[in-house]
Amino acid sequence: MNTRSQVPIRRCIQTDCEYLSQTALENKQLCRRHFIETCYARLDEIAEQIRQKKVHGSVSKSVRHFLTECTRQVASEALCAQQLDNLERSRLMLILLIASELTSQLRRSGRVLRLVPVRLINDPARDAWVEDTVTQDLSKHGAMLRCTHPYAKGETLGLVRLDTGDRAIARVVWRRRDKFAQHKIAVEILNSSNFWQWRAEIGGQP
Repeated sequence: MNTRSQVPIRRCIQTDCEYLSQTALENKQLCRRHFIETCYARLDEIAEQIRQKKVHGSVSKSVRHFLTECTRQVASEALCAQQLDNLERSRLMLILLIASELTSQLRRSGRVLRLVPVRLINDPARDAWVEDTVTQDLSKHGAMLRCTHPYAKGETLGLVRLDTGDRAIARVVWRRRDKFAQHKIAVEILNSSNFWQWRAEIGGQP
């Protein structure tokens, strides 16, 4: 008598599809063709939600979860490159690019206009200096602001809120020379999960 447990054969969940499941997406077993089609449809839906500014609260969490899972599963499929034909390979690459762009748009859509007085403190191991400025807009984990010092991308600096005295370390993730000999930079907060007191400061936004 064979006592070994039988491994269930999983088929694609799509109606009338006779192919075996090759991956899972949102707990749904899918063959590669239906996985690709499902990704395209869901990404189109997310793009429209972002365009209409309907991505917030529980919807935002669901969207972010899907984009993360979609990216992970596409990367997993890419490891099976020898089993892919050229069309499948190009469609998976396009899904990866679209998911990356939508993730970037979500980060941008999470910003709100907010003027918060801050002090920038350069790395004391270098030519130390201090500059006071105000934020242009905020996200939960970062900010956009103008300054007179030409910070380099990747450079770290001290950040002090002049309204509360709270301190953090930030990293420059984007920079551009602005008008009137100023510079515009975007910073990411490295050592605080809620430096801007997001729910209290930004009207309850997550």
